[in-house]
Amino acid sequence: MCGRDRGDTGKVLTRSEVRRARVEPRLLYQQGPLRKSLAALGAKWTLLILRDIGYLKLSRFGQILRNNPGLAPRVLSRRLRQMQQEDLIRRHVEGDEISYHITHRGEDAFYVLLAFLRYGLKYYGLETLGSPRS
Repeated sequence: MCGRDRGDTGKVLTRSEVRRARVEPRLLYQQGPLRKSLAALGAKWTLLILRDIGYLKLSRFGQILRNNPGLAPRVLSRRLRQMQQEDLIRRHVEGDEISYHITHRGEDAFYVLLAFLRYGLKYYGLETLGSPRS
């Protein structure tokens, strides 16, 4: 319907403008906070690394790597860098020792982690213990 579809202004929209209008959220609250939160916390391994650093108090690269089977060193390195850029964790260098610590912003993200934990325990918790789901 290119050429016939009209926006709120009455002007003729191009095909790409029509597609974009259907996809992009119209309300301001839909555009920013949720998308940015997902970008910061939604990458694979991010919440588990946050759990390790903030809750389990694992502060060294090797400790975090060993605690997450399947996590490759290269991916861990990238996630740690991204999490530093998002101010979720801070990197502390003392001599040859490098450690990672949670920031206030990272502590605020714990609520997301706890929500996932609650959901997981409710719907998948019994499966990991060997019992079927109810």
